[in-house]
Amino acid sequence: MDLQWLRVVVVGHVDHGKSTLIGRLLHDSGALPEGRIEEITRAGAGDADPEWALLLDHFHEEREEERTIDSTQAFFATPRRVYRIIDTPGHREFLKNMVTGAAQADAAILVVDVEAGVLEQTRRHVAMLDLLGQRRAIVAINKMDRVQGRRGDFETVADAARTLLSQTRINVHHVIPISAQHGWNLASRAAALSWYEGPTLFDALDSLAPPEPLSNRPLRFPIQDRYELNGRGVLVGRVESGRLAQGQTVLCLPSGESAPIASVERFLERRTSAEAGESIGLTFDGMLELQRGAVLCDPQSPPKMARRIEANVFWLAAGGWAQGDSLVLRCTTQETPCGIERLQRRINSSTLEVIETDAQRLEPTEVGHVALTLERPIAVEESAAGGPLARFVLLKNQTISAGGTVTRV
Repeated sequence: MDLQWLRVVVVGHVDHGKSTLIGRLLHDSGALPEGRIEEITRAGAGDADPEWALLLDHFHEEREEERTIDSTQAFFATPRRVYRIIDTPGHREFLKNMVTGAAQADAAILVVDVEAGVLEQTRRHVAMLDLLGQRRAIVAINKMDRVQGRRGDFETVADAARTLLSQTRINVHHVIPISAQHGWNLASRAAALSWYEGPTLFDALDSLAPPEPLSNRPLRFPIQDRYELNGRGVLVGRVESGRLAQGQTVLCLPSGESAPIASVERFLERRTSAEAGESIGLTFDGMLELQRGAVLCDPQSPPKMARRIEANVFWLAAGGWAQGDSLVLRCTTQETPCGIERLQRRINSSTLEVIETDAQRLEPTEVGHVALTLERPIAVEESAAGGPLARFVLLKNQTISAGGTVTRV
């Protein structure tokens, strides 16, 4: 039987132990190659315990500055499934990297230091998970060894984390006391936490239901480019969701044309079909005049074409946004100039409180609920439906400045 896959992003305030946790998960699951423990023990300046964070902090800058500056991915397995773990930066200046990592995940582990508690970046990462549509989280209260495993310290921070997450649409599946450095409650229980009766972190991860396969959702195939090959036009792209096959009729947006697929092409392979996650080429008899930015979809379940949308956006770039700024919206391969017609609510991402209504500006790290007017219609989906056309980025001065999700078309 094939093992299930689950993509899990690890988030939290800087120095709360995210990379250490992942390093220990790799060790306790048996995923480390021979000799790696000795390597990181030597790199840990002679400490008796391995410096687990060094397993993921590949970049020279990270080892020098002792902080994660990019999203790093690693893999481990339990008897039930295979996990792709995504480590994200905790520092405020690396929010773009955190967003990139979080957008790929099926679930999240929120790491909170039991001594420090819920801090600004903890709140901001939770706001980002909510904005990106993440609905499942496990909270790991870390560094329990530093408080001698005291239950009272755990309960205080656990209650604060639950209160924070209750302000969002994220479901808390478990809150677990752990020590990432010593492996407490990761793969096995710890005697120092004998009062805790819930699952270990491995058991909690295994208890999460697998996500619905993207291949079971309606077809979405944004076109990346068009090539001429042996006198034939080939449309290339990635199947974002659904399945397609030779002979299948697809709807082409924005033109509204329908046509059957003449062939499915992949380099050095004979193919007649493809499904979500595959990058392939398609040909059509009487080639459709389609270019980058068009979307092929299921005629029975098409996305909506819109020139005006409501959305939540998280402003990432320095300088913020001010009324009248020119923007470009990019959704998969679709791109169009746009403008914020109305900034309905301006929200503090650390407290989730509304700063201002009907605002004229949006500052870095703030969340805005906005109405966007697009220069030309594009194919979109509302985030509640969970489709691949529900997320977008906004560019200002040719730089990605904000990420967003469509709330209403």
